[in-house]
Amino acid sequence: MFTPNKGDPSSSEEISDREWQIRTGRAIYILQKTLPDFFDIGLVSSVNPTKTPTLIGSRELDTPEVESIYSPKVRLTYTPPVALPSPFPRTLGLEGLPLYLASSVFIRHTMKTLYSDLRVELRKMTVHGSSSSSSENTTEATHSNHQREKSVLISLNVYGMARVSGGVGQWQIDSTYTFSPISGLIQTQTINSIHPAPHQATYDVLRASLSSMFGFGGPGSGDVRPGEVRAVDKICERGS
Repeated sequence: MFTPNKGDPSSSEEISDREWQIRTGRAIYILQKTLPDFFDIGLVSSVNPTKTPTLIGSRELDTPEVESIYSPKVRLTYTPPVALPSPFPRTLGLEGLPLYLASSVFIRHTMKTLYSDLRVELRKMTVHGSSSSSSENTTEATHSNHQREKSVLISLNVYGMARVSGGVGQWQIDSTYTFSPISGLIQTQTINSIHPAPHQATYDVLRASLSSMFGFGGPGSGDVRPGEVRAVDKICERGS
């Protein structure tokens, strides 16, 4: 698991219900519009609200006007249908925006190396939880007065043609994105299922790639240290 050494000061700041609804709605819009173009443009992680609907790539994330749709402590988790051998735990996960973005870059580049004519089809998108605010006129945050809950289930079909064999590959991926009740940013992406499931070698390559990219050591025994890549058995729920 990767834990950022520095937390975003704004991640714990309370925002109004109206702003919370705007942030979650904006993130859902970006996911809907950009995930089908993932292999062409990569993962779109931010937006410039002053130039809506202009979408911003991760390279421009440091621009003052740009707002990320992901929490700095965003978590990605996946439980393979069949338990992997040691040292892999039952549930795999990584934490932190740098690793989250790096993993998306690795997946995109690796898939484009192995397959041609890659495309993503948005099969289904379902929003669960709060759809409106009961206190839109409130200028201060009121999330302590009523529960803020929102998540979106996204089902994708991925298609590609293997460069070596010429065979057609097809995968069905279902993920649930959950929003922070405090910041309105995406705090977790839970991959519910991948069919067909990835081979163990895929996890080995991904772990080695991220470890090499960030200069971390391989997984071993002992406590998780800040900045370490580690598969985790459990991701503790906490506000972002």
